[in-house]
Amino acid sequence: MSPMLRRRMLLTVLALPLAGLMFLAGQAGIASLYYFQAAFALDHWQQQPPVADDYQQAATAIGQAGALQPGNPHYLLMQAKINEWGWHSGYLNTEALAGNEALYQQAIALRPDWPVAYADYGYFLGHTQFRLTDAWTQMTLARQHGAYLPQVQQKFLSLSFQYWPYWSAGQKAEIFKYLQQTLFGHLSGQAIALVRQFKLQRQSCLYLSRRAATEPQWPQVERQLCTEASPAP
Repeated sequence: MSPMLRRRMLLTVLALPLAGLMFLAGQAGIASLYYFQAAFALDHWQQQPPVADDYQQAATAIGQAGALQPGNPHYLLMQAKINEWGWHSGYLNTEALAGNEALYQQAIALRPDWPVAYADYGYFLGHTQFRLTDAWTQMTLARQHGAYLPQVQQKFLSLSFQYWPYWSAGQKAEIFKYLQQTLFGHLSGQAIALVRQFKLQRQSCLYLSRRAATEPQWPQVERQLCTEASPAP
């Protein structure tokens, strides 16, 4: 074998792994662009629900991201959220939504310490399937891994307040304990807004006045939350 041919073969062998890495990097970059397109649409839907074309574009984008990187937990979670918006908006039927549970479970298996995934999974189980026992289990895991994340706080308190009559006395005590922690933290505004949204000022203020009156922040929270609460019986 001539020296030149040997050199060419060596260069080819060395170039193949580099080409493979460049290909994978290119796929990852394209997938992330599709993901951010879907994420931007999801953020926009918080203010205005999607029309059919907007939903379809977001669904296509996250589908393409997942096809390029099927093992990415962020893409799996985003796919589940897009599906739920489609279901709420009437673009996806209940049978199609049933596959969401597998998406959540895959995302959690790939990233088992991810509190947001547990919170979203718990909210899905409670809000769309009324599986409150299973939902509570996932929400407990979410708080264990990231109790002070705004996404965890929002999902846990929203689900807890929405289905307030269905929780046991022990669960309600745990909800109030968590509410107390969040009211005296940097996310107090979100917590107060959720209490008001679900009209639980009276119950919350009754609990807090007994358990948190010695907290230095209590007078401020009381002014914000309890001025309009009706007197407890």
